[in-house]
Amino acid sequence: MNFIHNQLIALDTNQFIFALRQDPTYSSCQILLFEKLHKINVYLLLQVLIELQRNLNENEIRGVMLALSTARNTTWDYALAPSHLVQKWEKQGAKKGDAVIAAHLETNNIPYLISENRHFLHEIADLPFKVLSSKKLLTYLN
Repeated sequence: MNFIHNQLIALDTNQFIFALRQDPTYSSCQILLFEKLHKINVYLLLQVLIELQRNLNENEIRGVMLALSTARNTTWDYALAPSHLVQKWEKQGAKKGDAVIAAHLETNNIPYLISENRHFLHEIADLPFKVLSSKKLLTYLN
């Protein structure tokens, strides 16, 4: 999967939170955010930005921005997700925030979402993108 280096990769909110708060259960999030981000092209969507502002303090937000400055490239998407696609994903069992993320990724043809969120992994069928954990992504980046 060396081609993953050239793809846009979306990071879920939990990647940032686990890394910044140094959650030992998700040490791969720390490695990804602080040591390997320079190897990928990050796609950061509005829903994730909103969730980060809701869940992180000012210093942690600075940590997010500092980490993103090391990415190979960061694409910022401030657009709202199409409501008809959000509704589509909610009907398939996605929670509201997850449905918004799925709609964004589908709309923009983003091939990968890096997430520790089990809902994406087990509860939603036929996703138009591949969900990888940070640990799995790291195996492709090494």
